Amino acid sequence: MKNKKVLFLTGTLFWGIFVLVFSCKDETYVYQQNQSKGTPYNPDLPVEITDFIPKEGKIREKVVISGQNFGNDPSKIKVFFDDGYSDKEAQIINVDGTSIYCLAPRQSDGRSRIKVSVGESQTVTASQNFHYIAAASVSWVAGVGTRDGVGAKYADGTLSEAHFWKPQGIVALGNNQIMTFGFHEAKANYVRFISVNDDKVITVQSGVYLGKPAINEAKTKVYATTLNPPHTVYEYKKESGWTPYTIGEIVIPKYTTCCDRIRSLVMMDEAHDPNQEWLYFCHKDQTFGRFNVNTEETQILADETLDIPTNTFAGYMAYDKFKDCFYVSLYNFYSIYKITKTGADWGDGVKAELYAGSPSESAVKDGELQDARFKQPMGICVDDEGSLYICECDRADVIRKISGIDGYVSTIAGTLDKESPQANGEPAESVFLDPQDISYDGEGNFYITEWWEATIRKYSIE
Repeated sequence: MKNKKVLFLTGTLFWGIFVLVFSCKDETYVYQQNQSKGTPYNPDLPVEITDFIPKEGKIREKVVISGQNFGNDPSKIKVFFDDGYSDKEAQIINVDGTSIYCLAPRQSDGRSRIKVSVGESQTVTASQNFHYIAAASVSWVAGVGTRDGVGAKYADGTLSEAHFWKPQGIVALGNNQIMTFGFHEAKANYVRFISVNDDKVITVQSGVYLGKPAINEAKTKVYATTLNPPHTVYEYKKESGWTPYTIGEIVIPKYTTCCDRIRSLVMMDEAHDPNQEWLYFCHKDQTFGRFNVNTEETQILADETLDIPTNTFAGYMAYDKFKDCFYVSLYNFYSIYKITKTGADWGDGVKAELYAGSPSESAVKDGELQDARFKQPMGICVDDEGSLYICECDRADVIRKISGIDGYVSTIAGTLDKESPQANGEPAESVFLDPQDISYDGEGNFYITEWWEATIRKYSIE
């Protein structure tokens, strides 16, 4: 796109004229709105899209859609950009009967289709594609880090003053807020609350060995359990300032001693768990189960029968609401496994199968699911389009992505086999040091914990 211009012309208080001029290659389009705002919508006539401009753009791109019978009431207009994953709603600025002025929403990189509806009218789709240009970046969020020789240290304070040590789990709470969880040793076994907007890091719990937490869809409750038996379950509520409360214990009768039994808890979305009551876990010894936060009941859904390698360490886990399945990363088997139910309900039985990678080959190799390889996959999360994101450590130090549409595996951030110096900015040129876990906030941001560097980073897509 070349020489795109937006021109605002104003007249008197009552007779204003709003003009947008787009010069896109050889195309010029003028959107003019006057006091009359055009003809009202006629439900007896069809809604038509004849053109839109520009044909490509980024988030918040000013888009003008031309056509017929749009009406003159912006509150009745719905414009969606369908990127192949889902419909993303645009912000409507104004309408004048034959033109709609809106702002492009965040979408997946590539082609999307523009859809328009007016009131209860049937949705119409533009004949041409809009090309969305996604912009991604890596940035620092919090933590002094260890590259300057600080070593193991724990301290609250501002984002730039705070110290972390070997954070194991992270959860995004929305509104630029995060919680981190840790185990391993004295300076690591803390639960921390981070508010970017308030420029602060505080401790909400100490002296507990906790892995990756679960969060409900409303982002008002967080749950975590201890790495080793007894698996005490803690609940953290937004309304209580994320103060921890003990709500029960996950009981697995066959395993009552150390070590590294459960690394993750996962809660489904409301569509699959309307009461938001089940916490799912994958035990390292081929055992899969769930814990009810209301009744404190533990249900073992696979009792040493899950078809995954017997693991020295428990894996990270995430839920995919689009495919109704769980993913488990087995970092010492260089692979991702998929867990699905065998009946109508998860209580009817479960099965596991190799999803990506190879248990016998450790490498960073992009490609189709059957061809791709992982070096040491750790923390994982799923975005709002069904794509799976994976942290790779053990001197791989990159972030990988498995597309929710075609399953293609790609490296999206980090520099392979490079750990220093820490670098932000362009994802392909960024440098991580042992990225351990990752969490998506639903707003285009992925928060990442670094194990050895002991900082919090962010991968953002717009």
